[in-house]
Amino acid sequence: MKSFIAAALLGVVTASPILEGRQSGAGPFGVAQSTTDSGLANHAIYLPTSTSTTGGKWPVVVWGNGGCGGDGNSNSKFLGWLASYGYLAIASGRPGGSGSTTARMMTESIDFAVKVAGTGKYANVDASKIFASGFSCGGVEAMAQSWDNRVSTIGVISSGLLTNYSAASTFTKPVLFAIGGSGDVAYQNAERDFKAMPANTPVWKGNLNLGHGGDLFGNNGGKFGKVQLHWLEWLFKGNEESAKYFTEGYKADGWAVQTRAMDKLKPFI
Repeated sequence: MKSFIAAALLGVVTASPILEGRQSGAGPFGVAQSTTDSGLANHAIYLPTSTSTTGGKWPVVVWGNGGCGGDGNSNSKFLGWLASYGYLAIASGRPGGSGSTTARMMTESIDFAVKVAGTGKYANVDASKIFASGFSCGGVEAMAQSWDNRVSTIGVISSGLLTNYSAASTFTKPVLFAIGGSGDVAYQNAERDFKAMPANTPVWKGNLNLGHGGDLFGNNGGKFGKVQLHWLEWLFKGNEESAKYFTEGYKADGWAVQTRAMDKLKPFI
């Protein structure tokens, strides 16, 4: 594993009360149930139940489901919990929906977040910080957002490019890979994409030998959800505890990690 210096990360972040070691429990903004909005009818929206802005405004997560499935509730345990830490999460597909999603639907989530941020019930939303992430086929949809200048960073959860294998060589946004080890059907694609990424693009790749999707469907999204929350809390809110997770904290959770250019990565604050 290529190492990077913790001091370089911690020197640009500030303490935050958001986590306080409670990654296994609900955050301070209340666990969200999915809703819909007439302005984005084919998506599931997870909005914090509290209106408090303690810790700052709420960044945005746009999510793609496994199998590119049309049920926006397929990862509700993770997305509802994520919202409880002060995030607007939008999944492609209606709650309980069917059919298939597309990368374009994730772009529609981004369009919507940018349009409504700062208004009405979205008054606390900060659409200048957007994380595009997804599981399996949904991860491919997230990678398709790499060229959208409104997106800050990408999450690839048990996923990798299915076609246009050279596309990863053009990625410039920071990427978080969470893969289920050699038994994950996406393992080879993820390893290929990691190796193909430019030398100066920050990337953190963790493998946890739990197979495809790992424990993402468990309580609060399991460790696969936890690593994404830490990524967000560090990059979007400057949380010191979360910054440390990517230098040493991950070891306690059993991740096998490879990184590249992480010394170049600074929080978007």
